Amino acid sequence: MIQRKPYDFMVKYQQQKDWVDGRGNFIAFAFFLGGIAGGLFLAAAYFDNLLGMFIAFLLTGLMGASYMLHLTHPMRFWRMVLKPGTSWISRGFTFIMLFGFFTAITMILMQWAPDATAAITTFKVLAGIFAFAQSIYTGFAVSYVSAIKVWNSAIVPILFVTCGLSGGLAILLAIMVGQGSAQIATLENIIRVVLIAFAIIVAVYIWNATYSSTAARDAVVRLIGGVLAPLFWIGVFLFGIAIPVVISVITYWVHDASSALLITAVVSEIIGGLALRFAVLKAGVYEPLLPSD
Repeated sequence: MIQRKPYDFMVKYQQQKDWVDGRGNFIAFAFFLGGIAGGLFLAAAYFDNLLGMFIAFLLTGLMGASYMLHLTHPMRFWRMVLKPGTSWISRGFTFIMLFGFFTAITMILMQWAPDATAAITTFKVLAGIFAFAQSIYTGFAVSYVSAIKVWNSAIVPILFVTCGLSGGLAILLAIMVGQGSAQIATLENIIRVVLIAFAIIVAVYIWNATYSSTAARDAVVRLIGGVLAPLFWIGVFLFGIAIPVVISVITYWVHDASSALLITAVVSEIIGGLALRFAVLKAGVYEPLLPSD
């Protein structure tokens, strides 16, 4: 075990602990759940899949619960909600509540008033707006932290929302496989495009961070060749990109691919999405106050 000296923060890059260690892990889970719930709702709304919307609604509830578990005094969370002008976490709670509200109305109308097409469309659009906001705001909450250079990038919100959409599409694929839907082929085509976009954005994010600052470069070194390399290469690259892409290519050429193969891709993408959140958060380091040499 590495022994740290009290003055290390002055001369060495220090990993942030607030959002990854102890109760901080709940923040990482909340970011993951928010992204995947938003992505799932958008996909389910496009395909008019009520079960997908319901699962997205449940995942959003779990996101809120994860936030509450992170708080030292959870019964005081309402104070944070009252500061949307200065806090992305506050805005996030607002997005969660509005998304849950509009999604609940949409599902009620679809289930018990299916002929109210105008109302269903209106509330579906409103829910979709806040689903997207819920998904992308987690990236803004991270990129807003200017003290951690590897986070402080305009690419982070795009990375998080694309990752959330990828995971949401994967969950919808599992739902459709279970339902025996005729729309699976169409969904698979969308997933292929999103997977390619996700891989490109991850590469651009790493490349950009390498040249943005010394602190961000140190974080990249930790990610691709240091203590976080197993999390990045196995969790993000292998499970989040490589395995889903290979299976996607197989299903493109073999149109009657087995359900087991599709579910493997689904599980792999979910693992990759969770690994990405933890990898990015764990890579965050503070710059030393003094030069190291």
